[in-house]
Amino acid sequence: MKKTLILIALLFMSFGSYAQFNGSQLDETVKSLSLRGLSNEAIKDVLNGTLNNPQLYNDAWKSLIDYAIKKDSTRWDFLNDLNIQFKTFQSINNSSSALGFSYDFNFNYSNFVKKDNGRISNTLSFKLNGNVAFNRNVNPNDFLETSLDYSFTMFKGGVVKQKDTAIFTKLNQIEDKLVTMKDPNSPEAQKLWTEFGEYLKFSNQYYIAFGPKLSLESNQDFTKKQFVYSADLSLGAKSWDKNSTLSKLNILDYPFALIRWIVGTDSKFQPYGSTIPTLSAGINSVNPINDFNRQAIVGNLDPFPRMRFESSFRTFVSRIEQENIFFNANIRYYKEIDASAAIKAAKLDEHFYFVMALQTTSGFYVSYAKGSLPFDALSDEVYAVGFQYKF
Repeated sequence: MKKTLILIALLFMSFGSYAQFNGSQLDETVKSLSLRGLSNEAIKDVLNGTLNNPQLYNDAWKSLIDYAIKKDSTRWDFLNDLNIQFKTFQSINNSSSALGFSYDFNFNYSNFVKKDNGRISNTLSFKLNGNVAFNRNVNPNDFLETSLDYSFTMFKGGVVKQKDTAIFTKLNQIEDKLVTMKDPNSPEAQKLWTEFGEYLKFSNQYYIAFGPKLSLESNQDFTKKQFVYSADLSLGAKSWDKNSTLSKLNILDYPFALIRWIVGTDSKFQPYGSTIPTLSAGINSVNPINDFNRQAIVGNLDPFPRMRFESSFRTFVSRIEQENIFFNANIRYYKEIDASAAIKAAKLDEHFYFVMALQTTSGFYVSYAKGSLPFDALSDEVYAVGFQYKF
């Protein structure tokens, strides 16, 4: 939580620095609007619209972080594992919009051991993610999670299929030609990369991971919080051969394969096997620390068991000029085991949450979310528009 507070503090510091730096521009803007005969109220509306624009905060944050990394890259190197999304979100159940940001920080320390047909990894991870509104009373996805977990993962496959000496000789020859290329994006270089890919064929890859997890779940102002002890299991599969049966089974990529074919991104209808959704499940022991809703309904804050299921999907949609467009989706389901009748009546025993987004490489994105997260008593629909900055 210390790093979360540091990052939030940096956000407001960056905005303060940005506002001070652009003070002369602000004065010029006010002067220009006054000369146009606008009233004070009209000027206020214009400035409020500017301050409610996520791009302003995105620019401020980027300026501060670029300066920090340039000043001391070693000290601020951990920011490479951080994603920040500044956004304005609109809830169907609330007429007012809210300005805020979501954050996703993921630091992993892994040790890999190679095997003949795959590898084994031991990974220790520290993760933070959540959604913060500058007005905490208007936050439709008010859920923060900080976790520390260990996972033992077994990978099978994902190795070069061919072991023919002639093929490896050809690959080495292509690599020697690529090294001499001054422009890696030239047509000649791209042709060589295509040829390299045709010779380099990987087998299908599968993985299974399991391990313990300790997390702290809370709302934005920490008036509700609970520790969660979990035993998690994750499954995944990837096909690096576009013509394999596994690639064809990735039916979730069919609509995007059709888009890629129609707009000419791909020469034919081709679902990607590398974007098969990941699956994870866990058995949780939830220990509420502070939850006034549960206290009022049940009369205590005793620990309770819970099941959790999650699936994530990400695929390439198309390329427009210099922009790559991606589609992301995430589904989460939480179910309290043997919940009391009172908890069920209050609809706090079960939570289903779905979010999907279109995102460009420049950071602009639009998203739609539906459902509820732990601590939410009501399901909601939320639209968001904003900008992402990855360090």
